[in-house]
Amino acid sequence: MLKHKKISRKEEKVEDLYSFYLQNGFDHTIEEIADLMGIGRKTFYNRYRSRENSIQQALQICHRQFVERFTEQRLNCNHSVEELVLFVWEFQRFAQKEKVYFQYDMNNGKFCSTDAPFKSIFENVVQKGLRCYHINEAVDIETYADYFFVTLSYYAMNDRLSGVVLQYLLCPLLNERGLELLGELDIEN
Repeated sequence: MLKHKKISRKEEKVEDLYSFYLQNGFDHTIEEIADLMGIGRKTFYNRYRSRENSIQQALQICHRQFVERFTEQRLNCNHSVEELVLFVWEFQRFAQKEKVYFQYDMNNGKFCSTDAPFKSIFENVVQKGLRCYHINEAVDIETYADYFFVTLSYYAMNDRLSGVVLQYLLCPLLNERGLELLGELDIEN
């Protein structure tokens, strides 16, 4: 369960913006956004400076929530393979629950950018797996990450992620010990 900390009024306003975009999407003019949020155009500019900046601020909240959820749940994982499985399921959750942000990240190539946490989290888990001898050392991590995110995004976007797809995604990455650990997991649940 995520711990809710007390947030400032400024953070609350950005969270309102996050909720607005989540419910209404990004295809609105500043006038429409301000009107639908019940604020004036000048207030919108004072708070967020520009439409692009408002999107970036809302994206930061979305990404931070992903990181917080993953980090909290990661504590319950027994090994790096379990963390990889958790990452895939959390990514699926992100694609379904925050569909507007998922689409934005996908359409703008944000998954593997430094703005988004996805690639850095994934690489961190893979590095842990290398240290624990769960990852195939011959795999080019950079190339694999590109393949991984393109394939994962396709299946997550179409809500077709399953245990079989997860195995398909992870098998090239895992060594023999990693595959054994994957086989021990109940990946359908």
